[in-house]
Amino acid sequence: MKKYWVIITVSACILAACGSQKKINSNGNVQPEVNSNENMQDAGLKDTGKQKDLSFENTKWILKSIDGNEVEMLPDKPAYIIFSDDERISGFLGCNGFSGSYYLSGDILKLDNIISTQKGCFPKNPEKLFSSVLSRVDACVVIGNKLVFTQMGKEIAAFEGYNE
Repeated sequence: MKKYWVIITVSACILAACGSQKKINSNGNVQPEVNSNENMQDAGLKDTGKQKDLSFENTKWILKSIDGNEVEMLPDKPAYIIFSDDERISGFLGCNGFSGSYYLSGDILKLDNIISTQKGCFPKNPEKLFSSVLSRVDACVVIGNKLVFTQMGKEIAAFEGYNE
């Protein structure tokens, strides 16, 4: 029990020390902040100056890679995540649907209260890996139509965005 209090206390201190707030773009949509070109280079993305960032919220982010490896999935059932403007998330893990809540401050991202359906899954879907990413992510960045999740500064997942 003491272990959990230590984790909660340290997390709260980190979030309090961050001191940044949600960044709102000219369309009134929340955007994670891009702190430097290093983040873009770490994510394997180039700032061409011509890309228009998609909105972090209300965009369908299709999972493309986990830990640098391309994700194999059925083309008609891609794994994805959607962040709503009321700090809720929903998506598809590759076999089961999921939902939960999120908190975004600058580029710091915390996912919480994740629940999913529990149907049996066939091999060759990203279900377990994607679930692992959702529990590990601590920050994110949007560049153009790409969303990158990181853990301790290292890319753990990349997504491609689509507006429906």
